[in-house]
Amino acid sequence: DSPERISELVQNGMHVARLNFSHAGTDYSYPEKLFHMLRNAKGNHENLVVEESVAKAKPHNLRAILVDTKGPEIRTGVLPGDEAVTHIETGAKVVLTIEDVSKEPVPSEDDTTRTIQIDYQSICKTVSIGALVLLDDGLIALEVVEIDPASKYVVCEALNSGPIKKNKGVNLPGMELDLPALTEKDKRDLKWACEIGADFIAASFIRTGANVRSVIGYLNRCVSALPDVDGVPRIRPLVISKIENKEGVDNFDEILEESDGIMVARGDLGVEIPYSKVFKAQKMMVQKCNWVGKPVIVATQMLDSMMRNPRPTRAEVTDVGSAVMDGADAVMLSGETAAGAYPIESIKSMASVVYEGDTLLNSEAKLVWNKELHDSLSPLEQELDGVAAAAVKSAKAMRVQSIILISKSGRVARAVARHKPHVPVLAFCIDPQVARRLQLHRSITPIILQTDLDPLSPITSMGLLRVEALRTATELGFVKTGDRVIMVDRTAGKPSDVHEMAHNMKVITVRES
Repeated sequence: DSPERISELVQNGMHVARLNFSHAGTDYSYPEKLFHMLRNAKGNHENLVVEESVAKAKPHNLRAILVDTKGPEIRTGVLPGDEAVTHIETGAKVVLTIEDVSKEPVPSEDDTTRTIQIDYQSICKTVSIGALVLLDDGLIALEVVEIDPASKYVVCEALNSGPIKKNKGVNLPGMELDLPALTEKDKRDLKWACEIGADFIAASFIRTGANVRSVIGYLNRCVSALPDVDGVPRIRPLVISKIENKEGVDNFDEILEESDGIMVARGDLGVEIPYSKVFKAQKMMVQKCNWVGKPVIVATQMLDSMMRNPRPTRAEVTDVGSAVMDGADAVMLSGETAAGAYPIESIKSMASVVYEGDTLLNSEAKLVWNKELHDSLSPLEQELDGVAAAAVKSAKAMRVQSIILISKSGRVARAVARHKPHVPVLAFCIDPQVARRLQLHRSITPIILQTDLDPLSPITSMGLLRVEALRTATELGFVKTGDRVIMVDRTAGKPSDVHEMAHNMKVITVRES
């Protein structure tokens, strides 16, 4: 968590940094410190030579920040005698209670019965006799044998042995939980995320489309109460719904419709559904996200062995490569970079596998065209979608080196990304908030437009903005003399025009300047 180490992560391929709030309290000083370190890390924009007036306004980097909420999960609470850990024996009686047991005596050595507090008030209404309860990511399995008529506790039999600590996860596989979309802690954390300027929210344990609407509604209320930053209105953080249980998988279509993106959170998902079905669920979610053009992250244990070893296993390499080939927009490291012994080696390893996967995928690229989605768009958005698809198809047919966009709101970039371009797409933006929110889309590289012109002024020529974009792309090494490039943008009609908006695609060959 040093500025030097974070800069190394940025320089070696990190596009989005995740701040995990699962165990965070009410003191935000540490996440705020990390937030500012990430914003101040040096990125590619530092290599540009621009006028001083422009340089003062440009950010150090466009790496996005994702705040991962704790969500409405169930966890173990205190143990008898307020012990830190207790050991459960196979076949032992285990009582899960909603009451405080910290004042109860510690069990004697010959007493195998264990009593554990859990923070789920509806445990007795949710489970049934014979139901499975999993503790600590499934390391300990319990079978329910008795339910208290007064709804205070359930009695279980331990199916295997192991230690259990307080604040460990509790899973009730296949059961519908009586939990809110947002806890009070989540609301505090989301308010802080809006105030400090986070780009994405990873909403944990999303089970229905209504859960997503609740999160978005709360974020909109938080953002609406905040002042503009340097005269620029704040933009709501985009909501990435984490699919972590069977209910989320079953309701995936409605969740996807309401969400800005999806995270395939394989950790809890592999506990909540049979682990043999996780890869099937992953493929289904990635495919459906690709079909509607929303970004999808594949997460959890991708290079887990690199927490301890400097090289990944062959199986881990194949896992990352397969996620890329299936169409994942992003793959995520968690413990490998947060607590592992080899964080830089981990990101370098992942980046190298992603590069190989992208190379193979790009050589076989096919245009993604969703006619049903296209027909559901407004007439103006249909025009943009058609031009975006034409640009992606033309890029392959004419073997262009890159696609360059002027994307003020992000719509043009998202439209092009939806059709899965096989060449790099440089999205030139005006607002860093818009640019950072494009980081999760595969193939898109957001760049701040380097110009003294006012891009939002109706008298500013789009032609001049295109020239500035090309100059910057050349300076950064993305484009060179002789390259064929496709440029996509849209311009508002003048009062004298007969059109409201023109959607433009130009094919050019870069000449010597």
